[in-house]
Amino acid sequence: MALEDIVHLEVLGMLEEAEIRAVGNRPRQYYNAQNVMEELSDHQFLKKFRLSKALVQELIDVLTPYMIEPNRLSSIPIKIKVLTALRFFASGSYQLDIGDNRSSALSQPSVSRCIAEVSILKF
Repeated sequence: MALEDIVHLEVLGMLEEAEIRAVGNRPRQYYNAQNVMEELSDHQFLKKFRLSKALVQELIDVLTPYMIEPNRLSSIPIKIKVLTALRFFASGSYQLDIGDNRSSALSQPSVSRCIAEVSILKF
C-alpha cells in the first residue's frame, strides 16, 4: 500500500469519527403534541375522553401530588401521562393507537408506563 492510500484511510477514519460525534451531539427533536384541553371543543373532548374538561383538570390537580414530577427535559409531563391513561381507559383500545394519537405522540412502551403509573396511584 502506498503512503497516499494510508493517508486517505486515516482521513476517512477521522471523518467517520467526526460524523459520529456530530450526530451524538445533535439535540433531540420531539413531536410537539397538541394541547387537547385547549384545541378540542367540549363536545370533542367529552367524546374522546368520556369526561368533561373541568373534571379532567380537577383529576390532574388531585393526582399531581401523588405522581413523580418530571425532572428531565425529555420527561413526559404529568398532564400528558394522565390524559394518555384516560384516553386508554375511555377507548379500551390498543396502546399503540393511543401513542400514535397526535395529542400524545408517545411510543407504546411510554403509553404502557403512563397507564401503569396512573393506575397504581394510592391516595
